Amino acid sequence: MPARAAEHSRKQQLLEAFFLPDLCNTRAILYLLAVSEGLVMILTLMESTLEAFSMQRFGLVSLFVQWVALISVALLCQLRRLLVGLQVLTASLLALLLVQLVTLAVGLMADWLWPSLAYDTDWLWLGRNALVSALVTALALRYFYVQSQWRMQAQAELRARLAALQANIRPHFFFNTLNTVAALIVTDPDKAETMLLDLAQLFRVVLNGDDQPSTLAQEVELGQRYLDIERTRLGERLRVEWQLPEPMPDVVLPSLVLQPLLENAIYHGVQPMRQGGWVRVNARQLSPRQLCIEVTNARPEKPTARGNGIAQQNIGARLAAMFGDDARLQIHETPEQYQVRLLVPVAA
Repeated sequence: MPARAAEHSRKQQLLEAFFLPDLCNTRAILYLLAVSEGLVMILTLMESTLEAFSMQRFGLVSLFVQWVALISVALLCQLRRLLVGLQVLTASLLALLLVQLVTLAVGLMADWLWPSLAYDTDWLWLGRNALVSALVTALALRYFYVQSQWRMQAQAELRARLAALQANIRPHFFFNTLNTVAALIVTDPDKAETMLLDLAQLFRVVLNGDDQPSTLAQEVELGQRYLDIERTRLGERLRVEWQLPEPMPDVVLPSLVLQPLLENAIYHGVQPMRQGGWVRVNARQLSPRQLCIEVTNARPEKPTARGNGIAQQNIGARLAAMFGDDARLQIHETPEQYQVRLLVPVAA
């Protein structure tokens, strides 16, 4: 089973990196129809002046082009998994040959059904169709290739940027947690041992991420493990409330976005309060395409020195790198409480 899953994952990665896009979706077909109609308009206007424009001629040429385009796309859609294992040049030539064969087949059928479409000879008309089809297909394949290279470069830059930002947040988390354990070794060895076991489990979750995107469920699990460690240290002084939706929404996040917010809530909110305080984590969907994650904590009457905001800046930068303008980090504070709100898109 693991070998089969690995092979499936490898095939999916090859398909995602393949220059020929997935044409088996409604958006691609709509784009194809629009571009095809634009090509038909150009061809019709090139054949005659605007005054002599014939809707009948336009309709026949449109019917011919749409048949060629739709049949070609349907075949390329089915053959995409076979072409993905070939070199780019070989796959492009096979795709070009396939479109030429479809153009020839549809041309022969059109010549048989509507002989008036032919010019001087049938073969000259078919040759003209083949030439136009070859030029348009070659331009389309070149466009797909350039787009795929640009997309791969953008993804590589995004991964590098996220990895650099991730490298800044992990030492901050690890060192603070280790300092918490070290403070208990002398005063309460049993608690220190329990925290070390929890910390080992926590490190395993974090290190297994390998700078890959996380999910809301994984971030919640990591946050709960971290709060278990802090609850061991603070005891009843720390009160935590979770308000999570059921089932958990399908949300992709940069790893380690929730835990630093919980750490700030404890170190700047709960810990300075002699009687302790509370932390509330709330996740809810504002719309079918947007999720709101809130981390709210009580504030002491006399706030201690404010932090430098590195963790929040880092999280905001990673959200912007992954989602662009579709994600935001907002801060709302009152004398009684401090709240950080993350607005992130929900997977379609």
